[in-house]
Amino acid sequence: MRLRHMNPMKRRLLLAAALAFAAAPALAQAPRPAAVAAASSALVTLEGAERAEALAAMNAELNAIQRLQGRFVQTAPDGARVAGNFYLERPGRLRFEYDPPATLLIVSDGSVVAMRDTALRTTERTPLRSTPLSLILGERIDLERNARIIRVSRQAPWTLVTARDRSGQTDGAITLHFNNGELRSWDVVDATGARTRVTLSEVTRPASLDRSLFRLPDVVAPSRRR
Repeated sequence: MRLRHMNPMKRRLLLAAALAFAAAPALAQAPRPAAVAAASSALVTLEGAERAEALAAMNAELNAIQRLQGRFVQTAPDGARVAGNFYLERPGRLRFEYDPPATLLIVSDGSVVAMRDTALRTTERTPLRSTPLSLILGERIDLERNARIIRVSRQAPWTLVTARDRSGQTDGAITLHFNNGELRSWDVVDATGARTRVTLSEVTRPASLDRSLFRLPDVVAPSRRR
């Protein structure tokens, strides 16, 4: 199944999950989204060498991540918030466990992404390469090569990068907000203009993770791991 065939809410959830792990370098002092929005009015678009330098710094930060785990809070376009645990191991593996009353679990085993809805007893699967996760879970991340960069801009100390899926299989855009070289926040905007935000907390960089976290059969009976 291609991501564009999922319903809009699930597309937003998966797109947001694709970016959620990357805020680890700055979780303790992540800015309020309103602060970023207020700063955006005077952004200067970067071109040439400045643009290339900014993109290189973003790639370097994402490539430095090997394993992460922690908590996440996801804010929907209507203001509703859901939270849960996440686990990541590059290349290719990711798990998002949503706390009740949310009934979703997202698992990537390195080749397939599964989204399990325990209330509906359904599981939607799609190849990892057909999702936004492929842009940031790869062996080597190069966003300019693998994504369509719409804009790179700056208002010190902020640098913003907006990107779209180069393949055309995913609607909408992602804007990453870096503060002094560290990713602090991001927006995911779908084709209808609906905006989703994700923030992380309690993030650690474990030396290893249990591989069962990323096994697809586990989506049938998710267990909470702290």
